[in-house]
Amino acid sequence: MKRFIPAALALALVATVLPGQPATAAAPTVTATSTTVLTTSGRTALTYTGYMNGESFQQDGIVTYSGWQYAAFWDQSGYVNLSRRQVPSGAWSNLRLTDYVTASTDSHNTISIGIAPSDGTIHLAFDTHSSQLRYRRSVAGLATAPTWSTSGFGAVQTKLTSTAMDVVTYPQFFAHPDGTLQLAIRTGYSGTGDEVLYEYTPGTWTSVGEFIDGTTAGNNAYLFGIEYDNYDPATPLLHVTWTVRETSNASTNHDLYYAYSKDKGRTWRNSAGTVVATSGSSPLAANASTLKVWGIGQNRGLINQESQVVDAAGIVHVLASHLPASAADNSDFTAARETAVLVHYWRDKASKVWHQDYTPFLERSARGDIAVDSGDNLYVVSGDSSTRKLHIQTASKASGWTDWTIRYTSAAIYYSDPLIDHQRLKSLGTLSFFAPRYGGSQIDVQDWKVSA
Repeated sequence: MKRFIPAALALALVATVLPGQPATAAAPTVTATSTTVLTTSGRTALTYTGYMNGESFQQDGIVTYSGWQYAAFWDQSGYVNLSRRQVPSGAWSNLRLTDYVTASTDSHNTISIGIAPSDGTIHLAFDTHSSQLRYRRSVAGLATAPTWSTSGFGAVQTKLTSTAMDVVTYPQFFAHPDGTLQLAIRTGYSGTGDEVLYEYTPGTWTSVGEFIDGTTAGNNAYLFGIEYDNYDPATPLLHVTWTVRETSNASTNHDLYYAYSKDKGRTWRNSAGTVVATSGSSPLAANASTLKVWGIGQNRGLINQESQVVDAAGIVHVLASHLPASAADNSDFTAARETAVLVHYWRDKASKVWHQDYTPFLERSARGDIAVDSGDNLYVVSGDSSTRKLHIQTASKASGWTDWTIRYTSAAIYYSDPLIDHQRLKSLGTLSFFAPRYGGSQIDVQDWKVSA
């Protein structure tokens, strides 16, 4: 059962600007338009401080494609559900895929959606944490078909090519502007793993190869994100940022690393533009000094896999959270997270210089999502696991993204990580996000009109 909550009720949850911030701040404003209920039967197990529905590393958990918005979730019975609606305000239609059931309660075992513009197929990767891949795809054209059914999806597969995929985690789909769909996924384990890249052409996946090596040095890269820009349509760049973990202990997360590719991930360049790696034969070293763009020490409460976005000017923005510079090191990761603040990092495309802006916003064990509108203004939706409130924070391009302002605070009803529909904000001017309520059973999708 999916319900619609009128904008008037949603607006009743709006809180205010931070004390001391001017009402005339240039940061974009947001106006609630609707909240719809995606499900009231979401999976309720709570592990690693989150649910199987709504984790920052889902790329993507909610996405708009060609006039349709898609969202995926696990139900309490352990089935994958895929819902869609026509934007801006169509009713949700749901498919429940009952030929596969999970016994997992592990919040790492999320569902990621990929849509291939080359043939309109919908791709789902799910239920994997240092375990065998689970993947399925639809028939061609289903992403825009006026009607759909479960019969439009093929069987669950455990590998993409002839190569076994038995120890993988964090599937992340992303599309090249020419319509090519790709998938990055970790092989190995926390503290000793690699990132590998696959590419889809209609009907077939091929391996591009390993592009980040962590096992040689006994560590692993945790991606903040991986995505293309479209600044120069003739040569879209693939940008990837990450932090490195030395052991399975999150306190060993450290530093911000960056690389980009001009050829769909075949060769890789550092921030200065020098070719430093080739996928498959000579991958990026996860902790290479030539790839480190900002020093963040161990024992700083640095959470892995927060968020990344690239704006229309080709500027890479990273949302991270860690202890402020004035705080002492703390090897107790849970305690460190209690005072870790959200930090915005960004790379100026012209000068290739990286910048850092601290914000006063807290999350505790939660993680936020950062997105950009058509005017290159920034929006963050983040939770606070202590207060169970969601916040929308915005910053304007005109200020150099320094005027971070809270534009909304929810009632104390949300938990786990909110997920923004990046494409809908960038192309249609609507901030739409997936937000699990505390307890896990109800998942809301909130829609906000943005005004810069």
